[in-house]
Amino acid sequence: AKASLNGRWLVTGCVDSTVRVWRHDEQSIELRATLSGHQGGYITCIDVSTVFGTIVTGCSHGNVLLWDLRTLTFMRKLRHPFKDEADKSPVPIALEPVVSVSINHKNGNVVTLVGSHLSIFDINANLLACIGPGREYQIQNRPTCAVSTDCPDWMEQGIAAITGHVGGDILMWGIDYDNKCWKLRHIMPDKPHSCAITALRVADDKQDTLLVGDESGKMSVCKTLHLENLNQQELTVVAEELRTGVHESDFYLAKKSMSTESHNWIGYVTGAD
Repeated sequence: AKASLNGRWLVTGCVDSTVRVWRHDEQSIELRATLSGHQGGYITCIDVSTVFGTIVTGCSHGNVLLWDLRTLTFMRKLRHPFKDEADKSPVPIALEPVVSVSINHKNGNVVTLVGSHLSIFDINANLLACIGPGREYQIQNRPTCAVSTDCPDWMEQGIAAITGHVGGDILMWGIDYDNKCWKLRHIMPDKPHSCAITALRVADDKQDTLLVGDESGKMSVCKTLHLENLNQQELTVVAEELRTGVHESDFYLAKKSMSTESHNWIGYVTGAD
């Protein structure tokens, strides 16, 4: 289930493949629609945006569908290139479920995590970037959840998505619009989690707080670092990351912990001061 940011709408997914849309008014809640389209796949993840009037749902068959919140009707299916290739294969390939769907409330972009493939689409369902296991992460440390930030299109060096991984790593991604691919911007230096990340949320209007949960039940709170509080070495690292992106083998940053369960992270998700 997923509630809208204003608390007026609640969208629930069912094992019978339907999506139910509820409206909350004062002290009552009313079922407004039952949406069908996932064709036997049970619903695995949901997001909703009242800003763009959009519901996005993912299912166990690997399909991601967009719905119109205003008319409560089907809009379109997002097409993932790696799924199209799998469908053409003469050898049957096991279906990968949709793990996460997440909407950018500033521009309407949709981030999806289908199996171990991270993708992002614009508001018109055009693919902007896609990445699978390979150089930036191996299948053994595949993403287990993903969340969109509210980074605007004009911020070319911004963080558009954050992924949590099997081993507890947290990676931050930007978009290379020219080459239509993801660019790894930052790997969180503190690693409070040692098992699979199961939940991520970028909180607060300034997008300066990241909430992280893992399969053991542990939760951590990460806050952005203010640039004026960094020393020259750390500022140099940040500037280099912004210029070229970052690879795990090259990454270095002095650890700066606030407490056991609260950690700092670089504050350029959406250009936070």
